[in-house]
Amino acid sequence: MQVHITGRQVAITPALRKFAEEKLKKVEKLLGGSIEAHVVLVVEKRRHLAEIQVKSRTALLSGAEETEDLYASIGDVVEKLERQALKHKEKLANRKKRGGRRIAASLPIPEPKAKPKRPVTSDAAPRAPRIFPSDRYRLKPLSAEDAAMELDSAGGDLLVYRDDQTYRVNVVYRRQDGNFGLVDPEF
Repeated sequence: MQVHITGRQVAITPALRKFAEEKLKKVEKLLGGSIEAHVVLVVEKRRHLAEIQVKSRTALLSGAEETEDLYASIGDVVEKLERQALKHKEKLANRKKRGGRRIAASLPIPEPKAKPKRPVTSDAAPRAPRIFPSDRYRLKPLSAEDAAMELDSAGGDLLVYRDDQTYRVNVVYRRQDGNFGLVDPEF
């Protein structure tokens, strides 16, 4: 913990420094790591003002308090900072965590089936399909055989690539029987 104390119209005694550092230890503990604090103490007639700004890895907290006693001012400001630190800690705990990049398990593409003669209706409302983004694509042009070999070596189920002859986007997928299927949109 680094504490910088500045005094305006007041001499910073070792007792004031020790008091401020001891009070700020709880704020450091709440923020969970080392902090840097800047304390400004001002005395003007009967006004004793304490301003403290605390910087940590995740937060920037500040507060000011004015009383007739410098120690009381420091104590009041530190109480404010403790409340701010608790609120910040609560926010971090309640914040939704972002999941890392995940490749969704792709389902094999079913073979086309004959359509039923009459439409099937259901009383349940249809759900919107969910979309799972994938990073399985290649920008480098490949032949269909090379794409199948790369898909086999990577162990995936689907690969989107550019054809080396036509530069069109194609898809190679692993079929249920273990062979590979090719989707060429303009073939």
